[in-house]
Amino acid sequence: MGRSFRPMAAVVFALLVVVPPPLAMSAGARSRPSSRVGPGGFSSSVKRGAKIIKLLKKLTEKGRKELVMDKSADSVPLFVFNLTVGTSSPPQNIPGVLDINGPLVWSQCSPCSPCLPAPAPAFEPDRSSTFARLPCGSQTCQQVINDTCSGNAAGDDRCKYTYMSESTNTTGYLANDTFTFGDTPAPGLVFGCSDAILQGNLSGASGSFGLSRGPLSLVSQLQLSWFSYFLASDDDEFDDSSRIQFGGDAAPQQTKNSRSTPLLNSTLYPDLYSVKLTGVRVDGNDLAADIPAGTFDFQANGSGGVFLSTTYPLTVLEQAAYDAVRKAIAGSITAAQPVDGSAIGLDLCYTMQSLKSVTIPKLALVFDGDDAVMDLKRYNYLFADNDTGLECLSIMPYTGLSLLGSLVQTGINMTYDIDNARLVFDTTAAQTTAAASPAAHSLATMMLLYHLAVWVVLF
Repeated sequence: MGRSFRPMAAVVFALLVVVPPPLAMSAGARSRPSSRVGPGGFSSSVKRGAKIIKLLKKLTEKGRKELVMDKSADSVPLFVFNLTVGTSSPPQNIPGVLDINGPLVWSQCSPCSPCLPAPAPAFEPDRSSTFARLPCGSQTCQQVINDTCSGNAAGDDRCKYTYMSESTNTTGYLANDTFTFGDTPAPGLVFGCSDAILQGNLSGASGSFGLSRGPLSLVSQLQLSWFSYFLASDDDEFDDSSRIQFGGDAAPQQTKNSRSTPLLNSTLYPDLYSVKLTGVRVDGNDLAADIPAGTFDFQANGSGGVFLSTTYPLTVLEQAAYDAVRKAIAGSITAAQPVDGSAIGLDLCYTMQSLKSVTIPKLALVFDGDDAVMDLKRYNYLFADNDTGLECLSIMPYTGLSLLGSLVQTGINMTYDIDNARLVFDTTAAQTTAAASPAAHSLATMMLLYHLAVWVVLF
């Protein structure tokens, strides 16, 4: 089923400083070494955040300039799930965007002015008996926010922050409260309470739930051993739903269909998830002859590498790799002629009608690891746009790094094994993965599953 492509705002946010002191975890959570702020910790964190923001702004702004803007109800979605925040009756369920690069959990809070457009709810702190603002003078605030407190009005002791992305510009204050996962409470989690959304529209979501390696993410605060998600596709023949799981103990065992590859560390973006891509195949043919050795590797200056994103839909490859993939795809589709794709800002496009009876070449990504090949489906790399009648390669060129976006991950179960520093993926998940919710236990052993609501975002 075709959709309408609209530029997806890259919801990768940069908190002004994202290196907090060690956080107190709930009972039952296993201890894990925490990163402390050392000399230069603030400035290095700002630079890292600014660089990834600059990249994704550039990618999205390029799309904005090239894509035709209209109000379509059929667009590339963000993936949203609810978390229960605070202790109140009835419970306050807050919808947030799934963002594996996000360093922070944040929600708009009441009162806010301006607020996100309806129907996005606002968390009401006054209804929660466990809600507490972080004082500006606290050690946590001083190590997290570059704020001397001198700018606060008399009597205002809040730990304030500014949180920006290409699509959202928000200010607020840090607080902590109890988050409940199933029947399991996790008291004292730090989150951002935004009281002014200066720019942005998440089309019903109230904020973002960050799952990066950063110390304020859900992964770090809950000390999760692993988490996984499955982003369902409207185009898949199997009736499946998007979902996310959090695990506090050993990661799920691999099946005969799952493959794994190491999660790497980037010196420029240490909080993001990166992998080693060793090659690309089209119809089983390795493109190594056209992709220079080391194209996907980290460079001596820290640039390069291959990262993952759940908020940016397109995949971007280093220019040489993109050129090779485009050439191979186009060379295999001889029964149809490429057409101008400037209407939606993509490069290699065909009419949907011309591809109806054409055999589409198969694309596969090859990662470091034992037979770590990710066989992709058509919808992972060809995007069918209903408005224009175009079907285009959803991969674009870039220089400086590569990024595997949400479209290429769709229909694949992605498990981030934090303890063992590996990414486990299963391309047969749509056929084999059950959607039943497991029982919740203590944070040390729980495996929680949430169904993701697919919220269409229009920009």
